[in-house]
Amino acid sequence: MSESENLWLRRTAILHQLTYKANTDTGRLFGYCLALSGDRDFFIGKAIGWALREYSKTDAGAVITFAEANEASLSPLSKREASLWLNGGRKKASAWPATAPP
Repeated sequence: MSESENLWLRRTAILHQLTYKANTDTGRLFGYCLALSGDRDFFIGKAIGWALREYSKTDAGAVITFAEANEASLSPLSKREASLWLNGGRKKASAWPATAPP
């Protein structure tokens, strides 16, 4: 689905694990986020950030590691959305916290 020409199927591929928490398939989640990070559509960028933000509530360290390793690929929107919870609700697009929130 992440390779579909249909925007909404690509978006669904990213968001489909949104509520899995500890059962999230991180390989799939991070793989889709990275594969679609070059897509500059607003809804894709927002979905990437939303999925990463939600997973950061389960494993903040994994999201920080992924985001730092792929910071150049992620859009400013994706980075801002992904880091909202990690930054205590403060909107920072480029600075990832050094540690996970308590």
